[in-house]
Amino acid sequence: MTLPERLGLVSYRNQAKSEIKPHIKVDTDICNSTCPHHCTTYVCPANCYTKDENGKVHFQVEDCIECGTCMYACDQGAVSWEFPDPEIGRGVTWNFG
Repeated sequence: MTLPERLGLVSYRNQAKSEIKPHIKVDTDICNSTCPHHCTTYVCPANCYTKDENGKVHFQVEDCIECGTCMYACDQGAVSWEFPDPEIGRGVTWNFG
């Protein structure tokens, strides 16, 4: 299976994919103005960070698997993360944990 096909199988607890309440906020203005390396476009396993033909970084949350890689990779302060409330039970449904 291709990556997009695999990501299409990701399910979210207590919400449809169209109802995702983002746990992550990305200030792409920082990515596109002061970031010298755009590392999130290289490290995100779900390809949520992409660059267009002009080299501008774009972010989309729909395929995010909540791994946290971008949070640790970004050293420019563009990524902020808020874990889902465990009482509500939202977030990615993990098969093994």
